[in-house]
Amino acid sequence: MIKLSILFQTVAIIFTGVAGVQGSYNYAYWGEIESAESMHALRIVDNSNIVDESGNRNPIELGDLRDVFVYEDHLYVSDATAHKVYILNSDFEYVKSLPEADDELGKLNTPTGLYVFKDELYVADYNNNRVAIFDLVTNRFVREVKNPQDIIFENLEFKPQRIAVDRTGRMNIIAYNVFEGIMEFDKDGNFNRYFGTNTIQLSILDSLIYRFSTKEQRQKMALNLQSSFTSLDIDADGYIYTASRSEYWQPVKRLNFKGRNVLENKGLVGVVGDANYQETDTRTEIGPSQIIDVTVHESMQRYSILDQNRGRIFTYDKEGNLLYISGGKGNLQDQLTGPTSITYFNELLIVTDSKSKSIKVFEPVEFAKKVNLAIDHYTKMNYEEAKIVWEEVLKLNANYFLAYAGIGRAQLREGNYEEAMKNFELGYDYYNYSKAYEQHRNMQLAQFLPYVLLGGLVIMGVVIVRSVKAAIKREGDD
Repeated sequence: MIKLSILFQTVAIIFTGVAGVQGSYNYAYWGEIESAESMHALRIVDNSNIVDESGNRNPIELGDLRDVFVYEDHLYVSDATAHKVYILNSDFEYVKSLPEADDELGKLNTPTGLYVFKDELYVADYNNNRVAIFDLVTNRFVREVKNPQDIIFENLEFKPQRIAVDRTGRMNIIAYNVFEGIMEFDKDGNFNRYFGTNTIQLSILDSLIYRFSTKEQRQKMALNLQSSFTSLDIDADGYIYTASRSEYWQPVKRLNFKGRNVLENKGLVGVVGDANYQETDTRTEIGPSQIIDVTVHESMQRYSILDQNRGRIFTYDKEGNLLYISGGKGNLQDQLTGPTSITYFNELLIVTDSKSKSIKVFEPVEFAKKVNLAIDHYTKMNYEEAKIVWEEVLKLNANYFLAYAGIGRAQLREGNYEEAMKNFELGYDYYNYSKAYEQHRNMQLAQFLPYVLLGGLVIMGVVIVRSVKAAIKREGDD
């Protein structure tokens, strides 16, 4: 139970002013709370300001931008209306387009997904029913992957939407109308398997209907029991992060090689985007978040997901704690109108917006920078440095409960269990509170146990002496 003094402290924190609040928010157990601003739009690249490396204006016309990928300080952006992949440098200047004009075999038709691996560009060439692969050294089309050898494609066209390539060269592909899971191809383009099937949780009524349906009726309902993925990304360890727009309970997953979800979800709210939302008030976007993309930071200590419904970006640590929320639907500089994809570019977040035909570059402000730094220190076992940074975070945002938990973790590692317990209570981290309490109890036992044992021995000695004296006295009386 939370001590009364700590409860008063918590209430005081809730009503404390937050430095730099600009309509930003986060979540506590009881709902939304104010938060400091986390990210702002550093730059917007659109048809009004795009230039090439020589400074020439409007070298291309941006259209329906579908995906973005970063490789060796260059941005690769797919345009589904121009049927091109644009390459921009680190200053967001246009460099070139693929395929080149004379590359007949490489001509694209509605490119939707991108990935670059070992100087090869993989393009989900949706309406050409293939994955087109280009050599970035020669800028030429080199090969394609199409016509998977599987029974479902006897009556279904292969239309790849997103692609990610692991460190062995295996291709992991999300394809339209494929509900069996992610498609895996070997490096030579041979289809291997499906894995990570998405299954929707049924309501009680739907479960009863399914339970008492005939075999034929169940087969007709099969597609309603599954949902396809919308996007994927791979971390440095080979785990695949996936996003699913229609699956509210688990829209984000981290799949191991067996296709099992191993995403940690230890935060106050689940990894679902908005935990609170309107169902009937049409003055705002109603319904849950629709997660359409996920990107993992190179450190693997955090990842971000993109909500198409309200245009928001949610960033989590690897344990599933919601770090901060940015973006939002609207026409302002820091807002999005029709977001389609997201990726990290070092500490920046790059978002493509098909409605505004733009590329938006988001930069973390001081609050988010310190949160990221604190997590980085803790991961590298620099606990004292992490605690110092978390204390600086609290100066910017006294509502930030994760900072209290972060300080508590550092104190737990230092062996300062009593203070750690207080901060875990303020941070609502009951899991680590239990660990700190256990260590505190053991430490107290270790301090007092010798005295308890000594006292016990003294008492036993007294009892034994009295017993011996009593026995001697009885023998004398006899």
